[in-house]
Amino acid sequence: MARRGVEEAELELAEPATAGDAERTVRRKPRTSKKESGPRRPIRWLYWLIPVAGLLATFLTVFGFHQVEAFLIRDARFAVRGPADYGADPEGIRIEGQERASKAELLRVFESDINRSLYLFPVAERRRNLLAVDWVKEAAVSRRWPNKVTVRIWERKPVAFAQTERRDGSSRFYLIDDDGVLLPMPKGEKFENFVVLRGMSEQEPEASRKVRVQQAMHFIKEASSLAGYVTEVNAADPGDLRAVLKLDTAIVTVRLGSDDLGKKLRRFVKRFPEIHASRPEARLFDLRMGDRVIAVEGTSHGE
Repeated sequence: MARRGVEEAELELAEPATAGDAERTVRRKPRTSKKESGPRRPIRWLYWLIPVAGLLATFLTVFGFHQVEAFLIRDARFAVRGPADYGADPEGIRIEGQERASKAELLRVFESDINRSLYLFPVAERRRNLLAVDWVKEAAVSRRWPNKVTVRIWERKPVAFAQTERRDGSSRFYLIDDDGVLLPMPKGEKFENFVVLRGMSEQEPEASRKVRVQQAMHFIKEASSLAGYVTEVNAADPGDLRAVLKLDTAIVTVRLGSDDLGKKLRRFVKRFPEIHASRPEARLFDLRMGDRVIAVEGTSHGE
């Protein structure tokens, strides 16, 4: 009991904290270590050093590229060489796959590239120029460092003769491939067993001629062993194919329609001796009615 009384007396004698002491306690700032508040100047310099180094590296790269480019353009070792003698082929141009296409026209495509740097050689443009040359179906052009160009061409393959009609009424003969592309007749070359395709013009699109050619070639394929009788095919109307046949001493024209072409032809050739005996003057026969054959008296084979 006496101990408790002493403690209470000591509590009562303690002086209460004043308002000023509380204010000083609130305003007192926490101490910070010197390590945390130290200067950071070396890190700030890095922010400037990185972009400057990047700009310098970019400048050196661009400068080096231009130096190399100037070297490739100006150095004579990279120039595409022309012919060593008059009339000879250029030493720097090598053409493979050329047969019927004119070599002079192919070389003319590269006239502006002779004695010019291979670095400046326009590969895609020269390929397009080659595709415009007669007989060229596909072309591949490649550089061969330091100063050569290799050209590989694939030529078109003709499948028939084409007799085209002009606006003035005249006609002209070409060769034609299965894409409907008209090709000039090569000198001194013969094409045996080619039929003559009619009903096309030089002005119509190649896509239109392609449909007609493919229909005519399909008919020749269906005719099989009888294809030797066919001398002309008129594909002016894809829905009414006409063919000129040479049967013994008679030359006749048959209208076949657009389906079962080979079957109709075989049936007609088989029955022709009987038909010719009963209708000797008939020159045009309509086979579009299936088993029936309609003979027209005295019509010329070109009609």
